[in-house]
Amino acid sequence: MASPEIIDLARLLAPIEGESPAGNDIRQDSSPTSNYHSIKTARAAARAAERNSVHDGDTSEADEHWRKIISLAPEILAKQSKDLEIASWFTEALIRRHGFQGLRDAFQLIQGLVENFWDHLYPMPDEDGMETRTAPLSGLNGEGAEGVLIAPIRKVPITEGQDPGPFSFWQYQQALDVQRSASEDARNSKADKLGFTLDDIEKAVNESSEAFYTDLLDDVTDAIATYRNINQMLEAHCGSDEAPPTRNIINILEECRGAISHIGKHKLPVAVEESVADETAEGADQPQNGSPAAAVKVGAINSRETAFKQLLDIAQFFRKTEPHSPVSYVLEKAVKWGNMPLNELIVELIPDSSSRERYSELTGVKSNED
Repeated sequence: MASPEIIDLARLLAPIEGESPAGNDIRQDSSPTSNYHSIKTARAAARAAERNSVHDGDTSEADEHWRKIISLAPEILAKQSKDLEIASWFTEALIRRHGFQGLRDAFQLIQGLVENFWDHLYPMPDEDGMETRTAPLSGLNGEGAEGVLIAPIRKVPITEGQDPGPFSFWQYQQALDVQRSASEDARNSKADKLGFTLDDIEKAVNESSEAFYTDLLDDVTDAIATYRNINQMLEAHCGSDEAPPTRNIINILEECRGAISHIGKHKLPVAVEESVADETAEGADQPQNGSPAAAVKVGAINSRETAFKQLLDIAQFFRKTEPHSPVSYVLEKAVKWGNMPLNELIVELIPDSSSRERYSELTGVKSNED
């Protein structure tokens, strides 16, 4: 069960009173006291303060500006204008303040705006065409480089424990890189510079509640699903060539989901999509003959199901003996792909619709979405 809604979506997606349900273009009010000027200034100040905080670690000034955006954006969207730029700045603020819970709600807001107000949604297209309207969403993902949402996603806490912690996905990646160092001296040196280790993160995981991981995984999963829906709607409105890119955000969210389902495996009350081994690899947890290497018994492979079962057993072995290694993830994903119909697999492996169309032209194989 996902965490509760933190923004009033019904209010923000209700038509604005007056002649136009989408309101007016708030950019037309150029006064320095206008809500548009205030929120734009707050966003610029927040990003500048974050850049400065890299040196001293003090984020209090940036936090204050993001809080102002969280206060202003709902008033603009509910009473003045249905605007993708405002919604995008709101998204940047919500991920910082409320993590994946905030991101999920922000994506649901954007989805609702696109679905219900597209014809009159601001910013309106100009001489540059639809790109003007979708540019704020392109900025979140990035074109040719990481967008403004990628770093905040990496910094969302994925542990609840406070001593040590909490730790973010970005810190988890850093600890994994240290663990992969070839020599013990190199690992110790890097760990000293980093200030924490994978053991510290595992301790923070153990101090986290089951409810935390259940909500966290549901929130990021819902965010991914909603963002995919946004992409499909934008492709329908703009065409696959003109729709804003989404790959960077999808990739980082999928990486976060994989990390959460891995480190929080023993905190999650039910099996999750990415942990196929939990449902099928029964008995793989128990070592045999007192040797960890003997925990996986590979027998004759006489069927497709047997082959997949043994792959999952091997994945479980690596998950227990080398939790920092990507081997278990790769094996489990291979089994998941192997059990998917080809038309569904194409959609997962080739998310870009234009690339799927080209693949279909060359092979004659159609996906579910073609």
